[in-house]
Amino acid sequence: MISTPTNQARVDQETVTFAGVVSGGSGIRQVLVSANGVELWRQENRTQLPAMALNLPVKLAEGQNTLVVTASEFDGTMHQEMRTVYLEKAVPLAVDVRYPEDRSRVTDEASVVAAVARSSKGVSRITVALNGSEVHRQDERSPQKSIAVSAPLTLREGANAIVVTALEPDGTTRQEIRTVILERPKPAAPAAAPPPAAAPPPPSTQWAVIIGVGGYESTAVPKLRYPVADADAVYQTLIASGGFKKENILLLTDKTERKPTLRNIKWALGTFLARSAHKDDLVVIYFAGHGASEVDQRGIERDGLSKYLVPVDADPDDLYSTALPMDEMQNVLARIEAERITVFLDACYSGAAGGRTFASTKTRTVNVDDIFLERLTRSKGRAIVTASRPSELSVELPELGHGLFTYYLVRGLQGYADLNRDGIVSLQELYEYLTQEVSRKSRAVGGNQHPMLKGELEGALPLTKAGKRN
Repeated sequence: MISTPTNQARVDQETVTFAGVVSGGSGIRQVLVSANGVELWRQENRTQLPAMALNLPVKLAEGQNTLVVTASEFDGTMHQEMRTVYLEKAVPLAVDVRYPEDRSRVTDEASVVAAVARSSKGVSRITVALNGSEVHRQDERSPQKSIAVSAPLTLREGANAIVVTALEPDGTTRQEIRTVILERPKPAAPAAAPPPAAAPPPPSTQWAVIIGVGGYESTAVPKLRYPVADADAVYQTLIASGGFKKENILLLTDKTERKPTLRNIKWALGTFLARSAHKDDLVVIYFAGHGASEVDQRGIERDGLSKYLVPVDADPDDLYSTALPMDEMQNVLARIEAERITVFLDACYSGAAGGRTFASTKTRTVNVDDIFLERLTRSKGRAIVTASRPSELSVELPELGHGLFTYYLVRGLQGYADLNRDGIVSLQELYEYLTQEVSRKSRAVGGNQHPMLKGELEGALPLTKAGKRN
Protein backbone atom coordinates (compact mmCIF):
# COMPACT_ATOMS: atom_id res chain seq x y z
CA MET A 1 0.00 0.00 0.00
CA ILE A 2 1.41 3.40 -1.08
CA SER A 3 1.18 5.99 1.70
CA THR A 4 2.72 8.91 -0.19
CA PRO A 5 2.21 10.59 -2.57
CA THR A 6 -1.59 10.56 -2.76
CA ASN A 7 -3.21 9.85 -6.12
CA GLN A 8 -3.85 12.93 -8.29
CA ALA A 9 -1.59 15.01 -6.03
CA ARG A 10 -0.41 18.34 -7.43
CA VAL A 11 3.00 19.57 -6.30
CA ASP A 12 5.39 22.39 -7.18
CA GLN A 13 8.63 20.60 -6.20
CA GLU A 14 10.55 18.45 -8.69
CA THR A 15 11.31 15.67 -6.19
CA VAL A 16 8.76 13.72 -4.09
CA THR A 17 9.10 10.80 -1.71
CA PHE A 18 7.55 7.52 -2.90
CA ALA A 19 6.79 5.58 0.29
CA GLY A 20 4.67 2.64 1.36
CA VAL A 21 4.61 -0.97 2.50
CA VAL A 22 4.48 -4.03 0.22
CA SER A 23 3.07 -7.21 1.76
CA GLY A 24 1.92 -10.61 0.46
CA GLY A 25 0.59 -13.88 1.78
CA SER A 26 3.27 -16.20 0.33
CA GLY A 27 6.12 -13.74 0.74
CA ILE A 28 7.49 -10.97 -1.48
CA ARG A 29 9.80 -12.28 -4.25
CA GLN A 30 10.32 -9.12 -6.32
CA VAL A 31 9.46 -5.40 -6.12
CA LEU A 32 9.80 -3.01 -9.09
CA VAL A 33 9.25 0.78 -9.04
CA SER A 34 8.93 2.80 -12.27
CA ALA A 35 8.15 6.43 -13.14
CA ASN A 36 6.71 7.41 -16.51
CA GLY A 37 7.61 3.98 -17.92
CA VAL A 38 11.27 4.09 -16.75
CA GLU A 39 12.48 1.64 -14.10
CA LEU A 40 13.84 3.42 -11.00
CA TRP A 41 14.41 0.62 -8.50
CA ARG A 42 14.21 -3.16 -8.29
CA GLN A 43 14.78 -5.67 -5.49
CA GLU A 44 14.85 -9.48 -5.67
CA ASN A 45 14.39 -11.53 -2.48
CA ARG A 46 15.65 -15.07 -2.00
CA THR A 47 13.90 -15.43 1.35
CA GLN A 48 10.16 -15.17 1.82
CA LEU A 49 9.83 -11.74 3.42
CA PRO A 50 6.21 -11.12 4.51
CA ALA A 51 6.52 -7.36 3.95
CA MET A 52 8.90 -4.70 2.61
CA ALA A 53 9.08 -0.96 3.20
CA LEU A 54 9.55 1.50 0.33
CA ASN A 55 11.08 4.96 0.69
CA LEU A 56 12.48 6.40 -2.55
CA PRO A 57 13.08 9.94 -3.84
CA VAL A 58 11.49 10.35 -7.30
CA LYS A 59 12.30 13.22 -9.68
CA LEU A 60 9.20 14.38 -11.57
CA ALA A 61 8.76 15.74 -15.09
CA GLU A 62 6.66 18.85 -15.57
CA GLY A 63 2.99 17.97 -16.02
CA GLN A 64 1.53 14.50 -15.44
CA ASN A 65 3.68 11.74 -13.91
CA THR A 66 2.67 8.10 -13.49
CA LEU A 67 4.37 6.19 -10.64
CA VAL A 68 3.90 2.41 -10.54
CA VAL A 69 4.95 -0.21 -7.99
CA THR A 70 4.72 -3.85 -9.11
CA ALA A 71 5.19 -6.70 -6.63
CA SER A 72 5.17 -10.48 -7.16
CA GLU A 73 4.82 -13.19 -4.54
CA PHE A 74 6.63 -16.54 -4.44
CA ASP A 75 3.43 -18.31 -5.61
CA GLY A 76 3.36 -16.15 -8.77
CA THR A 77 0.63 -13.72 -7.66
CA MET A 78 1.30 -10.19 -8.98
CA HIS A 79 0.08 -6.89 -7.55
CA GLN A 80 0.31 -3.42 -9.06
CA GLU A 81 -0.59 0.00 -7.72
CA MET A 82 -0.35 3.37 -9.51
CA ARG A 83 -0.18 6.99 -8.48
CA THR A 84 -0.65 9.97 -10.77
CA VAL A 85 1.21 13.10 -9.64
CA TYR A 86 1.24 16.48 -11.35
CA LEU A 87 4.20 18.85 -11.23
CA GLU A 88 2.74 22.29 -11.78
CA LYS A 89 5.09 25.24 -11.82
CA ALA A 90 3.57 28.60 -11.06
CA VAL A 91 2.22 30.32 -14.20
CA PRO A 92 1.24 33.99 -13.80
CA LEU A 93 -2.06 35.17 -15.26
CA ALA A 94 -1.63 35.96 -18.96
CA VAL A 95 -3.89 36.68 -21.93
CA ASP A 96 -2.79 35.65 -25.43
CA VAL A 97 -4.86 37.28 -28.18
CA ARG A 98 -4.55 35.05 -31.23
CA TYR A 99 -6.71 37.19 -33.52
CA PRO A 100 -6.90 39.98 -34.64
CA GLU A 101 -3.43 41.51 -34.87
CA ASP A 102 -2.93 44.88 -33.20
CA ARG A 103 -3.30 47.90 -35.55
CA SER A 104 -4.64 45.70 -38.34
CA ARG A 105 -6.81 47.29 -41.03
CA VAL A 106 -9.91 45.55 -42.34
CA THR A 107 -12.69 46.34 -44.82
CA ASP A 108 -15.48 44.12 -43.39
CA GLU A 109 -17.42 45.15 -40.28
CA ALA A 110 -17.97 41.48 -39.33
CA SER A 111 -14.99 40.15 -37.41
CA VAL A 112 -14.07 37.82 -34.54
CA VAL A 113 -11.74 37.84 -31.54
CA ALA A 114 -9.95 34.67 -30.41
CA ALA A 115 -7.88 34.52 -27.23
CA VAL A 116 -6.55 32.15 -24.56
CA ALA A 117 -6.13 33.02 -20.86
CA ARG A 118 -3.80 30.95 -18.63
CA SER A 119 -2.96 30.87 -14.92
CA SER A 120 -1.76 28.17 -12.55
CA LYS A 121 -4.24 29.60 -10.01
CA GLY A 122 -7.09 29.11 -12.49
CA VAL A 123 -9.10 31.56 -14.57
CA SER A 124 -12.58 32.25 -13.18
CA ARG A 125 -13.82 34.78 -15.76
CA ILE A 126 -12.95 36.13 -19.18
CA THR A 127 -14.71 39.04 -20.87
CA VAL A 128 -14.51 40.81 -24.23
CA ALA A 129 -15.36 44.50 -24.61
CA LEU A 130 -15.66 46.39 -27.90
CA ASN A 131 -15.37 50.17 -27.78
CA GLY A 132 -16.23 50.22 -24.08
CA SER A 133 -19.24 47.85 -24.25
CA GLU A 134 -19.07 44.26 -23.04
CA VAL A 135 -19.96 41.89 -25.89
CA HIS A 136 -18.98 38.54 -24.35
CA ARG A 137 -18.65 37.15 -20.83
CA GLN A 138 -17.64 33.65 -19.76
CA ASP A 139 -17.76 32.62 -16.07
CA GLU A 140 -16.27 29.35 -14.80
CA ARG A 141 -17.79 27.81 -11.69
CA SER A 142 -14.65 25.68 -11.46
CA PRO A 143 -11.72 27.92 -12.48
CA GLN A 144 -9.70 26.42 -15.34
CA LYS A 145 -5.94 26.77 -15.81
CA SER A 146 -6.56 27.58 -19.49
CA ILE A 147 -9.69 29.06 -21.10
CA ALA A 148 -10.18 29.74 -24.80
CA VAL A 149 -12.65 32.40 -25.93
CA SER A 150 -13.99 33.17 -29.38
CA ALA A 151 -16.58 35.92 -29.91
CA PRO A 152 -18.06 37.58 -33.02
CA LEU A 153 -17.65 41.38 -33.37
CA THR A 154 -19.37 44.09 -35.38
CA LEU A 155 -16.88 46.88 -35.99
CA ARG A 156 -17.63 50.57 -36.52
CA GLU A 157 -16.01 52.90 -39.03
CA GLY A 158 -12.51 53.97 -37.96
CA ALA A 159 -10.57 52.73 -34.94
CA ASN A 160 -12.06 50.01 -32.71
CA ALA A 161 -10.71 49.08 -29.26
CA ILE A 162 -11.00 45.39 -28.32
CA VAL A 163 -10.25 44.60 -24.65
CA VAL A 164 -9.92 41.00 -23.41
CA THR A 165 -9.94 40.76 -19.59
CA ALA A 166 -9.19 37.67 -17.50
CA LEU A 167 -9.69 37.27 -13.73
CA GLU A 168 -8.28 34.83 -11.17
CA PRO A 169 -10.44 33.63 -8.24
CA ASP A 170 -8.72 36.12 -5.90
CA GLY A 171 -9.63 39.05 -8.17
CA THR A 172 -6.26 39.48 -9.90
CA THR A 173 -6.91 40.94 -13.36
CA ARG A 174 -5.02 40.91 -16.66
CA GLN A 175 -5.99 42.80 -19.82
CA GLU A 176 -4.85 42.77 -23.42
CA ILE A 177 -5.96 45.47 -25.87
CA ARG A 178 -6.08 45.30 -29.65
CA THR A 179 -6.91 48.17 -32.00
CA VAL A 180 -8.54 47.32 -35.33
CA ILE A 181 -9.26 49.96 -37.98
CA LEU A 182 -12.26 49.51 -40.26
CA GLU A 183 -11.70 51.22 -43.62
CA ARG A 184 -14.52 50.77 -46.09
CA PRO A 185 -13.16 50.55 -49.64
CA LYS A 186 -13.86 53.52 -51.87
CA PRO A 187 -15.82 52.72 -55.04
CA ALA A 188 -13.45 52.57 -58.00
CA ALA A 189 -14.12 53.85 -61.50
CA PRO A 190 -15.60 51.13 -63.73
CA ALA A 191 -12.56 51.11 -66.03
CA ALA A 192 -10.17 50.66 -63.13
CA ALA A 193 -12.26 48.19 -61.17
CA PRO A 194 -10.05 45.36 -59.91
CA PRO A 195 -11.04 41.78 -60.68
CA PRO A 196 -12.97 40.03 -57.88
CA ALA A 197 -10.85 38.11 -55.43
CA ALA A 198 -10.65 34.48 -56.33
CA ALA A 199 -12.08 32.01 -53.80
CA PRO A 200 -9.62 29.41 -52.49
CA PRO A 201 -9.65 26.43 -54.84
CA PRO A 202 -11.42 23.37 -53.43
CA PRO A 203 -9.50 20.11 -52.96
CA SER A 204 -9.30 17.94 -56.07
CA THR A 205 -11.51 15.23 -54.56
CA GLN A 206 -13.11 14.62 -51.18
CA TRP A 207 -13.21 11.21 -49.48
CA ALA A 208 -14.69 10.09 -46.17
CA VAL A 209 -15.16 7.05 -43.95
CA ILE A 210 -18.00 7.45 -41.43
CA ILE A 211 -18.34 4.85 -38.63
CA GLY A 212 -21.08 4.53 -35.99
CA VAL A 213 -21.12 1.62 -33.50
CA GLY A 214 -23.83 1.32 -30.85
CA GLY A 215 -25.17 -2.26 -30.68
CA TYR A 216 -22.14 -4.32 -29.68
CA GLU A 217 -22.23 -8.11 -30.11
CA SER A 218 -20.71 -8.80 -26.69
CA THR A 219 -23.12 -8.37 -23.80
CA ALA A 220 -20.15 -7.26 -21.68
CA VAL A 221 -19.82 -4.06 -23.74
CA PRO A 222 -22.43 -1.41 -22.80
CA LYS A 223 -24.69 -0.48 -25.71
CA LEU A 224 -24.86 3.14 -26.90
CA ARG A 225 -28.04 4.88 -28.07
CA TYR A 226 -26.97 7.42 -30.68
CA PRO A 227 -23.80 6.49 -32.69
CA VAL A 228 -25.90 5.35 -35.69
CA ALA A 229 -27.86 8.63 -35.68
CA ASP A 230 -24.58 10.52 -35.25
CA ALA A 231 -22.91 8.81 -38.20
CA ASP A 232 -25.99 9.30 -40.43
CA ALA A 233 -26.09 13.03 -39.57
CA VAL A 234 -22.39 13.51 -40.39
CA TYR A 235 -22.85 11.54 -43.64
CA GLN A 236 -25.80 13.69 -44.77
CA THR A 237 -24.03 16.93 -43.77
CA LEU A 238 -20.86 16.15 -45.73
CA ILE A 239 -23.01 15.56 -48.83
CA ALA A 240 -25.32 18.56 -48.37
CA SER A 241 -22.88 21.18 -47.04
CA GLY A 242 -19.47 19.73 -47.92
CA GLY A 243 -20.15 18.77 -51.52
CA PHE A 244 -18.90 15.20 -50.96
CA LYS A 245 -20.07 12.66 -53.55
CA LYS A 246 -22.00 9.69 -52.16
CA GLU A 247 -19.78 7.24 -54.00
CA ASN A 248 -16.74 8.76 -52.24
CA ILE A 249 -18.12 8.17 -48.73
CA LEU A 250 -18.06 4.77 -47.01
CA LEU A 251 -20.67 4.51 -44.23
CA LEU A 252 -20.34 1.70 -41.67
CA THR A 253 -23.02 1.46 -38.95
CA ASP A 254 -25.16 -1.14 -37.19
CA LYS A 255 -27.81 -0.63 -39.91
CA THR A 256 -25.67 -0.66 -43.08
CA GLU A 257 -25.05 -3.79 -45.13
CA ARG A 258 -21.31 -3.60 -44.37
CA LYS A 259 -21.11 -3.72 -40.55
CA PRO A 260 -18.45 -1.87 -38.49
CA THR A 261 -16.42 -4.99 -37.67
CA LEU A 262 -12.67 -4.80 -37.07
CA ARG A 263 -11.95 -6.28 -40.51
CA ASN A 264 -14.31 -3.87 -42.29
CA ILE A 265 -13.00 -0.82 -40.41
CA LYS A 266 -9.38 -1.67 -41.26
CA TRP A 267 -10.36 -2.27 -44.90
CA ALA A 268 -12.23 1.06 -45.08
CA LEU A 269 -9.36 3.06 -43.59
CA GLY A 270 -6.28 1.22 -44.76
CA THR A 271 -7.43 -0.07 -48.16
CA PHE A 272 -10.37 1.99 -49.49
CA LEU A 273 -8.84 5.37 -48.56
CA ALA A 274 -5.27 4.30 -49.36
CA ARG A 275 -6.30 3.25 -52.88
CA SER A 276 -8.64 6.20 -53.52
CA ALA A 277 -7.19 9.42 -52.05
CA HIS A 278 -4.34 11.25 -53.81
CA LYS A 279 -1.88 13.86 -52.53
CA ASP A 280 -4.09 16.97 -53.02
CA ASP A 281 -7.34 15.33 -51.89
CA LEU A 282 -9.26 15.95 -48.65
CA VAL A 283 -9.98 12.98 -46.35
CA VAL A 284 -12.41 13.03 -43.41
CA ILE A 285 -12.61 10.13 -40.94
CA TYR A 286 -15.36 10.03 -38.28
CA PHE A 287 -15.88 7.46 -35.51
CA ALA A 288 -18.73 7.35 -32.97
CA GLY A 289 -18.69 4.54 -30.45
CA HIS A 290 -16.76 3.19 -27.50
CA GLY A 291 -13.12 3.85 -26.78
CA ALA A 292 -11.39 1.51 -24.33
CA SER A 293 -8.10 1.03 -22.53
CA GLU A 294 -6.15 -1.75 -20.83
CA VAL A 295 -2.82 -2.14 -19.06
CA ASP A 296 0.08 -1.49 -21.46
CA GLN A 297 2.05 -4.75 -21.43
CA ARG A 298 4.91 -3.11 -23.39
CA GLY A 299 5.54 -0.49 -20.71
CA ILE A 300 5.97 2.41 -23.18
CA GLU A 301 2.82 4.43 -22.43
CA ARG A 302 3.43 7.15 -19.85
CA ASP A 303 0.02 6.57 -18.23
CA GLY A 304 0.44 2.78 -18.35
CA LEU A 305 -2.52 2.23 -20.72
CA SER A 306 -2.99 1.02 -24.31
CA LYS A 307 -5.96 2.69 -26.07
CA TYR A 308 -8.39 1.24 -28.61
CA LEU A 309 -11.34 2.10 -30.84
CA VAL A 310 -13.94 -0.62 -30.26
CA PRO A 311 -15.64 -2.27 -33.31
CA VAL A 312 -18.97 -4.06 -33.12
CA ASP A 313 -17.38 -7.54 -32.81
CA ALA A 314 -14.82 -6.68 -30.10
CA ASP A 315 -14.12 -9.02 -27.16
CA PRO A 316 -13.59 -6.85 -24.04
CA ASP A 317 -11.30 -9.56 -22.58
CA ASP A 318 -9.08 -9.58 -25.69
CA LEU A 319 -8.90 -6.01 -26.97
CA TYR A 320 -5.45 -6.49 -28.51
CA SER A 321 -6.67 -8.86 -31.23
CA THR A 322 -10.33 -7.77 -31.58
CA ALA A 323 -10.20 -3.95 -31.34
CA LEU A 324 -8.30 -1.26 -33.29
CA PRO A 325 -5.21 -0.04 -31.33
CA MET A 326 -4.61 3.70 -31.62
CA ASP A 327 -0.99 2.88 -32.51
CA GLU A 328 -2.32 0.93 -35.51
CA MET A 329 -4.20 4.08 -36.53
CA GLN A 330 -0.79 5.68 -37.01
CA ASN A 331 0.06 2.97 -39.56
CA VAL A 332 -3.33 3.38 -41.25
CA LEU A 333 -2.89 7.15 -41.68
CA ALA A 334 0.61 6.58 -43.06
CA ARG A 335 -0.88 4.45 -45.86
CA ILE A 336 -3.03 7.36 -47.12
CA GLU A 337 -1.28 9.60 -49.64
CA ALA A 338 -3.52 12.65 -49.07
CA GLU A 339 -1.87 15.53 -47.20
CA ARG A 340 -5.17 16.84 -45.76
CA ILE A 341 -6.61 14.31 -43.31
CA THR A 342 -8.95 15.28 -40.48
CA VAL A 343 -10.16 12.69 -37.94
CA PHE A 344 -13.16 13.29 -35.64
CA LEU A 345 -13.50 10.90 -32.66
CA ASP A 346 -16.70 10.90 -30.58
CA ALA A 347 -15.32 8.38 -28.10
CA CYS A 348 -13.30 8.47 -24.87
CA TYR A 349 -10.80 6.27 -23.05
CA SER A 350 -10.96 6.84 -19.29
CA GLY A 351 -13.01 3.70 -18.57
CA ALA A 352 -15.35 5.66 -16.26
CA ALA A 353 -19.06 4.83 -16.35
CA GLY A 354 -21.53 7.09 -18.13
CA GLY A 355 -19.76 7.95 -21.38
CA ARG A 356 -18.56 6.40 -24.64
CA THR A 357 -15.93 4.28 -22.92
CA PHE A 358 -15.51 1.18 -20.82
CA ALA A 359 -12.56 -0.50 -19.10
CA SER A 360 -11.46 -4.08 -19.72
CA THR A 361 -11.76 -6.44 -16.77
CA LYS A 362 -7.98 -6.15 -16.30
CA THR A 363 -7.97 -2.39 -15.97
CA ARG A 364 -9.22 0.08 -13.42
CA THR A 365 -10.09 3.71 -14.08
CA VAL A 366 -6.99 5.97 -14.09
CA ASN A 367 -6.02 9.34 -15.45
CA VAL A 368 -5.35 9.13 -19.21
CA ASP A 369 -2.82 11.36 -20.99
CA ASP A 370 -2.82 12.59 -24.62
CA ILE A 371 0.64 11.44 -25.77
CA PHE A 372 -0.95 8.78 -28.01
CA LEU A 373 -2.82 11.50 -29.95
CA GLU A 374 0.37 13.49 -30.49
CA ARG A 375 2.02 10.42 -32.04
CA LEU A 376 -0.84 10.12 -34.54
CA THR A 377 -0.40 13.70 -35.81
CA ARG A 378 3.37 13.86 -36.25
CA SER A 379 3.10 13.42 -40.04
CA LYS A 380 2.37 16.39 -42.30
CA GLY A 381 -1.27 17.31 -42.84
CA ARG A 382 -2.82 15.18 -40.05
CA ALA A 383 -5.29 16.67 -37.54
CA ILE A 384 -7.42 14.89 -34.92
CA VAL A 385 -10.36 16.48 -33.10
CA THR A 386 -11.57 14.49 -30.08
CA ALA A 387 -14.89 14.91 -28.30
CA SER A 388 -13.22 15.42 -24.92
CA ARG A 389 -9.93 15.54 -23.10
CA PRO A 390 -8.40 12.08 -22.49
CA SER A 391 -9.64 11.69 -18.90
CA GLU A 392 -13.09 13.22 -19.52
CA LEU A 393 -16.34 11.55 -20.62
CA SER A 394 -17.91 11.98 -24.07
CA VAL A 395 -21.61 11.93 -23.22
CA GLU A 396 -24.87 11.28 -25.06
CA LEU A 397 -27.87 13.56 -24.43
CA PRO A 398 -31.42 12.25 -25.03
CA GLU A 399 -32.68 15.84 -25.37
CA LEU A 400 -30.42 16.24 -28.42
CA GLY A 401 -30.84 12.72 -29.81
CA HIS A 402 -27.07 12.62 -30.40
CA GLY A 403 -23.72 12.55 -28.70
CA LEU A 404 -23.07 16.05 -27.33
CA PHE A 405 -19.93 16.51 -29.45
CA THR A 406 -21.49 15.27 -32.70
CA TYR A 407 -24.61 17.43 -32.28
CA TYR A 408 -22.49 20.59 -32.38
CA LEU A 409 -20.08 19.10 -34.95
CA VAL A 410 -23.00 18.74 -37.38
CA ARG A 411 -24.34 22.22 -36.61
CA GLY A 412 -20.87 23.68 -37.06
CA LEU A 413 -20.42 22.00 -40.46
CA GLN A 414 -23.86 23.27 -41.49
CA GLY A 415 -22.67 26.86 -41.06
CA TYR A 416 -22.92 27.83 -37.40
CA ALA A 417 -19.11 27.68 -37.15
CA ASP A 418 -18.61 30.24 -39.94
CA LEU A 419 -17.27 32.79 -37.45
CA ASN A 420 -15.87 35.26 -40.00
CA ARG A 421 -18.98 34.92 -42.20
CA ASP A 422 -17.09 34.31 -45.42
CA GLY A 423 -19.39 31.46 -46.45
CA ILE A 424 -16.85 28.72 -45.67
CA VAL A 425 -16.43 26.64 -42.50
CA SER A 426 -12.73 25.92 -41.90
CA LEU A 427 -11.29 23.38 -39.49
CA GLN A 428 -9.94 26.18 -37.31
CA GLU A 429 -13.35 27.89 -37.11
CA LEU A 430 -15.06 24.54 -36.44
CA TYR A 431 -12.75 23.78 -33.53
CA GLU A 432 -13.29 27.20 -31.95
CA TYR A 433 -17.07 26.72 -32.26
CA LEU A 434 -16.93 23.19 -30.76
CA THR A 435 -14.74 24.35 -27.87
CA GLN A 436 -17.24 27.06 -26.94
CA GLU A 437 -20.53 25.21 -27.46
CA VAL A 438 -19.65 21.74 -26.15
CA SER A 439 -18.04 23.17 -23.01
CA ARG A 440 -21.03 25.48 -22.43
CA LYS A 441 -23.65 22.75 -22.88
CA SER A 442 -21.77 20.19 -20.79
CA ARG A 443 -21.58 22.67 -17.89
CA ALA A 444 -25.32 23.34 -18.23
CA VAL A 445 -26.11 19.63 -17.72
CA GLY A 446 -23.59 19.19 -14.89
CA GLY A 447 -20.80 17.68 -16.99
CA ASN A 448 -17.23 18.59 -17.86
CA GLN A 449 -16.39 17.97 -21.53
CA HIS A 450 -13.86 19.90 -23.61
CA PRO A 451 -12.97 18.97 -27.22
CA MET A 452 -9.28 18.75 -28.17
CA LEU A 453 -7.39 19.43 -31.42
CA LYS A 454 -4.04 17.75 -32.11
CA GLY A 455 -1.91 18.40 -35.18
CA GLU A 456 -1.69 21.38 -37.52
CA LEU A 457 -2.43 21.92 -41.19
CA GLU A 458 -0.76 24.57 -43.31
CA GLY A 459 -3.18 27.46 -43.88
CA ALA A 460 -6.95 27.37 -43.43
CA LEU A 461 -8.60 24.02 -44.29
CA PRO A 462 -12.09 24.53 -45.83
CA LEU A 463 -14.47 21.73 -44.84
CA THR A 464 -17.99 22.84 -45.86
CA LYS A 465 -19.92 25.81 -47.22
CA ALA A 466 -22.01 27.75 -44.71
CA GLY A 467 -25.65 26.94 -45.39
CA LYS A 468 -28.87 28.54 -44.17
CA ARG A 469 -29.19 28.41 -40.39
CA ASN A 470 -32.40 27.00 -38.95
